[in-house]
Amino acid sequence: MNNKPQTNNLFLLGAGFTKAVWEYVKDDVPANKELLQKVIDSCKPPSNCNRTELNVKGKKILKTTLPKKYSEKYETPDIEVLLTRLDLEILTNQDQNNALMNDRKEIERLLVEYFEQFRLGCSHNLQVLERNTWLEDIALKLFHTNDIIVTLNYDCSLEGLLDHFEIWSPNGGYVEIRNSSQNEYPKNPKNIRIAKIHGSENFRLCSMLKEKNRKYVSFEINGGIYPRSGKNGVSTEGIDPEAYIIAPSFVKTPHGDIERMMIQVLGIAGKAKNFIIIGCGMRPEDTFLRLLVTKFLYQKKADRRLIIVDFEAEKIRAIIDGHYSGGIEGFSVKTILFSNGFEDDYDRLIKCLNNLRKC
Repeated sequence: MNNKPQTNNLFLLGAGFTKAVWEYVKDDVPANKELLQKVIDSCKPPSNCNRTELNVKGKKILKTTLPKKYSEKYETPDIEVLLTRLDLEILTNQDQNNALMNDRKEIERLLVEYFEQFRLGCSHNLQVLERNTWLEDIALKLFHTNDIIVTLNYDCSLEGLLDHFEIWSPNGGYVEIRNSSQNEYPKNPKNIRIAKIHGSENFRLCSMLKEKNRKYVSFEINGGIYPRSGKNGVSTEGIDPEAYIIAPSFVKTPHGDIERMMIQVLGIAGKAKNFIIIGCGMRPEDTFLRLLVTKFLYQKKADRRLIIVDFEAEKIRAIIDGHYSGGIEGFSVKTILFSNGFEDDYDRLIKCLNNLRKC
């Protein structure tokens, strides 16, 4: 007998989700092509302080010029192009390999620090929940028991939102990724699980106790990330932890733990009844997303739904449709499009999923 819980809904969230959460509160949520300039700007000390000052309001001032240096070197304003060029240079220039790798790691660190500002549990960010009252509906009505949420985003807005409204927790809340102390925190009440296939600003690459060269991916727990679960303590993980994200590049090599996460998600896609894409443009370089959609489409089950929520929902559908010789119509899948933006369409999406659940 198969006792594994069945997944009804598989969600795929892109940058459009985070942008919707922070709209009207922050103007710093960048599209992929805007990210490099945002990171360059974040490295500048505030205009009202001395450049030699080490801390401003308790936070270290970033004074590196690396992002700008490589942007000028490769003549690109695009972080993905920059890091791809840097990856290729690392592969072909053995003499400078270590120095180039260190520069790349530094740029990754800057990306992680940039996305830390989107933690909902930080006191100065509580206005997001106060101003965007519709987020409560998202947390309490959109996601249901055993749903799987695949997200491409580095920030922890999603986790903070769901943890705040007590429908999710980091204790068993991630696909494949664990913290050794997670059982000390509230249980994940609805078995909703999150798969961050590009890593996360709170993920940590840690050394094994006896074999320091062997690394595993875990995550940090604190109240800034998890307003409810982490409010009474902080749990770091492992030895020599360092931030872990898969930086935007056409050369992506996930850690084995992330690869296992991706394999699990593929298996789930082959059984899910509904696949909901929110704020994700399905860019051609994201090859795993094509595999994910293909696994969903090639099920033998009938009466499934591919739902797309995006200002450019029709365009995204056309991208998916053009990937298959027979188009989407060649599968037993109906498509539903919402193109007014997530904030305007979330209520219609919730009603749609509730009606499908009754069926």
